[in-house]
Amino acid sequence: MKFKLNYKHYSDFLNLTNDVFYPLKNFVTKKEFNFILKRKIFNKKFFPFPIFFGLTKEQFRKIENKKDLILIFKSKKIAKINKLNFFHISHNLFGKKIFGKNFINHPYYKVFKKENYIFLNFNIVKKYKRQILLKEFTAPKVFKKKIKSIRFLPGFHTRNAPHTAHQWIHEYLFKKYGSLLIQPLIGQYKKGEYKDNYIMKTNQKAIEIISSKKVFCLPFFSYPRYGGPRESALHAIVRKNYGCTHFWVGRDHAGYKNFYSKYQSQKFCKFFKRKIGINIISEKEPYFCKKNQRIGNNFKKSSNKDKIFISGTKIRNYILRKKPIPKYMMSPKISNLLGYNSLIK
Repeated sequence: MKFKLNYKHYSDFLNLTNDVFYPLKNFVTKKEFNFILKRKIFNKKFFPFPIFFGLTKEQFRKIENKKDLILIFKSKKIAKINKLNFFHISHNLFGKKIFGKNFINHPYYKVFKKENYIFLNFNIVKKYKRQILLKEFTAPKVFKKKIKSIRFLPGFHTRNAPHTAHQWIHEYLFKKYGSLLIQPLIGQYKKGEYKDNYIMKTNQKAIEIISSKKVFCLPFFSYPRYGGPRESALHAIVRKNYGCTHFWVGRDHAGYKNFYSKYQSQKFCKFFKRKIGINIISEKEPYFCKKNQRIGNNFKKSSNKDKIFISGTKIRNYILRKKPIPKYMMSPKISNLLGYNSLIK
């Protein structure tokens, strides 16, 4: 029987089977799921976020008595699987461990509960030759051959078109370490967010502006989990697997509104950096200083009144209102690539 994968299923499958989520190489079992939630460990190694294969009740009813399946994505055969093992996990346990005490009100918890009636672990019998259907996907082993002569490589995670504060970070990392991997997350689904092709197009323009053969832009095919500190640590592991030696963790990295404190992700990743195996960079966020008329993160003689913090939300609001984006917020070379049609409606 054929089973149609959604984008979340497929991107996770692709990442698991190509060592993007190493040491995890397959969707978790019930025991592994609980162990990761409670102890942040997989096979005696630090791993903060379970990668699971969830099914709705309707999907489960169609395959509950099957012994094997052919996984399909975009009408193409991806893999043949058997030894199907279905199991339940406490939704509340997941919510509390990932999203905190107020998990019941977290929007992704609601999505999680709706999409995951039951979970599935399986054995992969065969992967079909043309299983990689996402354009520009690059496996870690391929990318690491490209950067084998590079001593230090900082990684920068984003799911936005780059604004001037992002570009300040790019320059900071490049000047300090001599190289840079900008890796946008591709797999947005919320209304008002940037479409994937615009995220890639604008970040590729950002590396053109730096103009160096040691600056790279690779897509990270996944989706926002809004898991705050734990998801931030997962992002760090992904960049470690791609050969990064350092990883920038931003303010409220992978957070959502006020569910996590401002610097909780930075503190969490720095606390576990030895177990993660990558250096964590957690500088103060840059801002535009009206007094100095430039971007920075440490203008000693400026007051709070001089600070303008730049965010993707502010810029997207300009786009939605069809108003020009101020130059101090976004380089015209980048903003000229954006427009009303660049956002998910």
